Amino acid sequence: MGLRETFRQNLIFYRKQAGFTQEKLSELSGCNLNYIASIECSSSKFPKPETIDSIASALNIRPSDLFMEKGCPKNAITFESDDFMKKLIDEFSDRFLKEMKAFFTEKI
Repeated sequence: MGLRETFRQNLIFYRKQAGFTQEKLSELSGCNLNYIASIECSSSKFPKPETIDSIASALNIRPSDLFMEKGCPKNAITFESDDFMKKLIDEFSDRFLKEMKAFFTEKI
């Protein structure tokens, strides 16, 4: 996935996560509503650095968050589920081993 598409998807993701409409984001960032809509609808529109700063500030995130592929919604589910599964397996394994050790220790 390209940088522009990652930016576009992250913008939509973080805007919705903040509970903002495009109108609210345009109001808070000082950007025109049609401009925000055009950025979200097409990866061909790419804002200037000052605009990226304004949008990030309105969303209360770092500008770099808008470019993080790991943060991109299409990838976030994969990364989160991989981390979650690893933690779950580690925790289950630890508990299982402790329970088994306790069980067999009592029987001896």
